[in-house]
Amino acid sequence: ALPRGAGAAEVGQGLVGVLAQMVVEELGVDYGKVEVILGDTGQCLDGGATTASRQTYVTGNAVRYAARQVRQALAGAVAEELDAAPGTLVFREERISRPDGRSVSLGEAITLARREGRSLDASYVYTPPKTVPLEEAGDKHFAYGYAAQAAQVEVDVTTGEVKVLKVIAAHDVGRAINPMAVEGQLEGGVMMGLGYALTEEFKVEEGRVLSDSFAKYKVPRIRQLPEIVPIIVEHETADGPYGAKGVGEITSIPTTAAITNAIYAACGARVFSLPATPTRILAALAKGNV
Repeated sequence: ALPRGAGAAEVGQGLVGVLAQMVVEELGVDYGKVEVILGDTGQCLDGGATTASRQTYVTGNAVRYAARQVRQALAGAVAEELDAAPGTLVFREERISRPDGRSVSLGEAITLARREGRSLDASYVYTPPKTVPLEEAGDKHFAYGYAAQAAQVEVDVTTGEVKVLKVIAAHDVGRAINPMAVEGQLEGGVMMGLGYALTEEFKVEEGRVLSDSFAKYKVPRIRQLPEIVPIIVEHETADGPYGAKGVGEITSIPTTAAITNAIYAACGARVFSLPATPTRILAALAKGNV
């Protein structure tokens, strides 16, 4: 979180909303008044790639701590006015309140802070905890997410066609900053895993890409969407913002295994090459790959 923005990129995962929510949580400001500037190389330093489920954790912490600096400045400015210790003040709905309800508006607090010469500009560069190589009995990462998925399928043993009826996806996200966005991430990840399991195949022949269109690559369509039951598990991590962990790639990783194992449970066909096309399922049944 830098004076002119954050050096992270929004790629559709809802990062803008998550960062704004953290500012609201710290300062009690109206959500609509929070402007998030992301990924503008003319204004921001490089915040690293939006990969590895890291942005909510890393950039989120930077925003949280920067907002907390502003909070401390405002609390110090109004502490005498409210006759209260700065640490006891509550920031909510654009007011700063004592536990007994006596309060001043956020606008009044800003005026007081500026009158006293307090800076309300803050920046923060978050550095995650140092990791230790596994061979040294350490942790290679500073936070781990966990997931389990189960799939229910129907298999037509005469044609090899598979229909995924239902997928239950339980994921430990640490703390769901935006539960609706997390559920959307789980649903999207399941569909990506379904495509990898059943339809998507990158074909190359003599150096030429054959699956060079969506029609040939066969991304799953809406008619293949199963019932998806997202289950958010919250086991908070110590250093994440409000206990949050990343929930990106992990949403699609268990799906393919769940579906192919469900195929095996349904008809006894064990497919060793993906995608599990009707041709491969029929071949597995014929060979007795059980």
